[in-house]
Amino acid sequence: MSTITSETFGDADLARLETLLSEAPRAEHAMTADAVQGMLVALAMGPDGAPGDDWLDVASGAQPDAPAPAELVALLQRFYEDVAQRVREGKLSLLLYSLRRGRPDYETWCRGFLTGVELSPTAWFDAAEPDEIDELLFPIYALAGELTEAERATYTPAAWRKLVLEAEAGLDETLRRLRDYWAIVRAPPQTVRHATAKVGRNDPCPCGSGRKHKHCCGR
Repeated sequence: MSTITSETFGDADLARLETLLSEAPRAEHAMTADAVQGMLVALAMGPDGAPGDDWLDVASGAQPDAPAPAELVALLQRFYEDVAQRVREGKLSLLLYSLRRGRPDYETWCRGFLTGVELSPTAWFDAAEPDEIDELLFPIYALAGELTEAERATYTPAAWRKLVLEAEAGLDETLRRLRDYWAIVRAPPQTVRHATAKVGRNDPCPCGSGRKHKHCCGR
């Protein structure tokens, strides 16, 4: 498991969050902390750059007759603030638990990320080019086990294994590309327009010297 250490959200906070999420009867509906982090990363980097109103209930497993306790809500909100800051600064450390054989559990984290995609106030596929989003999300779909049977059938077992290993090794880069993609979509570069007409090299110099621009200020 990766460690989480910062002024905003430390290892003790994470341990308490894990405890609260795993307590009965909440554990039946709540997400695990690794899945929560995946969801928060998607919400922080997506088309809105911020979560909506329903992610807390999804993460905490809150039910109409069993709302999440205030301590859990506060921890989740601080967890989001920490994750969002790390995403912006490119300092995210993935919270990956270990499977029985000791391999990192990418599937749960990536399923959480896709939950964040679904919870985005602005639909990802409406806010940008769908084919580009599909391409960027493909490694995460593969790691989450979300490809269709038809898509899986196009790979031999060896090719599929290679794809999964490459997706795991490149997950940090995939997330960086997604973050940068949505940053550009939310705030596209502005075209620089000159307030005055460009002075030609053979035009009179605007300084008033009477010489051509190329022989004066344009030298």
